[in-house]
Amino acid sequence: MNLEWEQDWLDQFDNQLERLMTIYTDEFEYEDMNLGVQIINDKPALEQLFRTFENKDPNASKHYFDATRYHADEGGGTLEWTWKIEHVSDFLGLPTTGKTTLVRGMTNHKFRENKIILERSLWDTASLLRQIGLTAPDELEF
Repeated sequence: MNLEWEQDWLDQFDNQLERLMTIYTDEFEYEDMNLGVQIINDKPALEQLFRTFENKDPNASKHYFDATRYHADEGGGTLEWTWKIEHVSDFLGLPTTGKTTLVRGMTNHKFRENKIILERSLWDTASLLRQIGLTAPDELEF
């Protein structure tokens, strides 16, 4: 896999979920460490979670992902990405309506036969909290 493949994977979150689900094996492990979500071998649950990031509903927030760097070999690697959210409504119980946020994150992927068998993501929650005006750890300056 490469940066272009990973960008295509991110683009599929935008109204291409049927296609997106085909690149996961039936036996997979998914985890979003910030949200505390872990899904194992349950594609319907994974698709339901991914619907959170679709841009179909004009009354829902819009999510845009961009791949920035990819460090990998043929078996898997780490993708660095940015996530722009145009908040039309509150997000995950946080008061965000009317704001636009930009968050950085990383996803680790492991592949078998060009399909995802492991996905683990971690993103900058503190940055999101600061951008929406909530308390977060202070930024360190060096």
